[in-house]
Amino acid sequence: MSDPEFPAPDSAFPIEPGCERCPALVEARECIAWGNGPRDAAVVAVGEAPGAGTPEEERWRGGNWTGMAYTARHSGKIVRTLFADSGHTDVFYTNAVKCFPPDGEGSNREPREAELENCFSHLEAELDAVDPAVVVTTGKHATRVLFDAAGRDLESFLDAVLEPVPCPPLDVTVLPVLHPAYQHMWLSRLGYDYEEYAAELGRLLDDHC
Repeated sequence: MSDPEFPAPDSAFPIEPGCERCPALVEARECIAWGNGPRDAAVVAVGEAPGAGTPEEERWRGGNWTGMAYTARHSGKIVRTLFADSGHTDVFYTNAVKCFPPDGEGSNREPREAELENCFSHLEAELDAVDPAVVVTTGKHATRVLFDAAGRDLESFLDAVLEPVPCPPLDVTVLPVLHPAYQHMWLSRLGYDYEEYAAELGRLLDDHC
């Protein structure tokens, strides 16, 4: 796998610059990690929230420092490479929560329910502007946000991976994939090697885009 192309700064889509809806996140963040990519993308990738990031990196410092979702040296590269290997680069990248949620020890925690609710209108605005056919959710928590919008329970995340689900309220198909931090760990559990996994993602995106 080769390194993916770093997104152009002018591809960022700030819905509400300087947003202060979540005081704890405002205090902890370096900047808001806005969605980025083609505004007419067929696919939107939605993660949970940006991590603390690595400011010493030259480029892939993470959304908390770059102001763009999926620009971390690990998760950003893994997810962008997965889409490239699936044959799909027409992707807009964002998160359910745009700001780094701190755990008090310099790392990140799961977003709180109120934070997800506060940021959901930003996600809705992105989906309305981009108008994708498919939303690919990376990991359990991002998937739950979209399943809630679809009025559907998430009983077993692993059973939901690569299983398309219609979401009529947002006029999209939701397609869960593994969280980048656990992709290598869980692929064999799902019965895939990496090449098969990327190919299956590509096939499903071809079918639904």
